[in-house]
Amino acid sequence: MKSITLIMMLTLSCLFAHADNYSSQQSLDDIISNMLLKNTIGLRYGAPSNKQIVPINTKEFYFQHRLHPITGSLITPAFELSVSQLNVGEEKGYVYGFGPAMSIPIGGSNGNLHFTAHGKIHYLTRDDFGRKRYGGPVHWTYGFGLKTNLGINTFASYMWQHMSNGDVYEYNPALETHTVTLGINF
Repeated sequence: MKSITLIMMLTLSCLFAHADNYSSQQSLDDIISNMLLKNTIGLRYGAPSNKQIVPINTKEFYFQHRLHPITGSLITPAFELSVSQLNVGEEKGYVYGFGPAMSIPIGGSNGNLHFTAHGKIHYLTRDDFGRKRYGGPVHWTYGFGLKTNLGINTFASYMWQHMSNGDVYEYNPALETHTVTLGINF
């Protein structure tokens, strides 16, 4: 008889514990769905915005770490690290970059649409591609665009980006690209 009573008590306590866990789980789901995911990895593909003397494109992998939104504003600052492949005709070079970035939600979009911007300093492993030269290895980039959420942690974006050496070298051609991105927040 004692064992049947013990089994009944354990069964009832498990049922009540499960009900408590359900409400706790519901709250946890709400917390997770509203949580600011701090990191992003993404792939960017860029093509020149104006005609070039040789075919050019960029392929970039980047990591971004977001900070807390600035108090009293909608701006969320971030830091970004990137590795790009700069393809000029049949030749390739690599571009390493880092710098600040930011994101601002656009009103009325329920947080699904954001204005984004970044500014980075780059080191080019190769700046002379024969018919296309970039003047030297150190360059600066700034870009502006729009990002839309595809799911809780995935997004797509469009960005217009400008890269030049800021007249540090005698020769300063700019590369302006239309860039599309697919990324994951985690």
